[in-house]
Amino acid sequence: MNTNDFQTNTDSGIRKTFSGRLKGLLAVSVFLTGFCSIGGTVFFIRAVRDCAWRDMGITPFAWKILTFLCMLCAFIALLRIAVEERPFSKTLSACVWLIGGLFTAASILFPRLPGYQSSGFELFSGKHFVLIDGTVLMAGILLLILGSLIKAGFEMQKEMDEIL
Repeated sequence: MNTNDFQTNTDSGIRKTFSGRLKGLLAVSVFLTGFCSIGGTVFFIRAVRDCAWRDMGITPFAWKILTFLCMLCAFIALLRIAVEERPFSKTLSACVWLIGGLFTAASILFPRLPGYQSSGFELFSGKHFVLIDGTVLMAGILLLILGSLIKAGFEMQKEMDEIL
């Protein structure tokens, strides 16, 4: 090789993987959210068939459905992370955005349901009227921001993979 000659290595190289501790936490999270998703699906099917909201009340039923949908989204996102072994993905970003959207919608819809109990932080409320539950809205907004950060992380990860 002469002094001005160079070699270019185009091999993808060794790919970084998750640490053992993170793999363990990811496995436990996938298992638990999967278990909750299956249980939530069974609950939802039985509840619709038996009209369970009549016995338990519409507001607790709505909270259970919200929890089930959040667990299902989390399960899908965690499963995708575990399969691809990459921390950021479009699926993760979309799932966090969806959960944030569900919480934001719940902050507006749940106060209108019979049997609603205030969280103590309300926006635009009167004696018998609550427009928005502030606690649930704050959780929704924070999840929407987190979804945006994850999307930016995914874009950076994608850019780094293209460069390397």
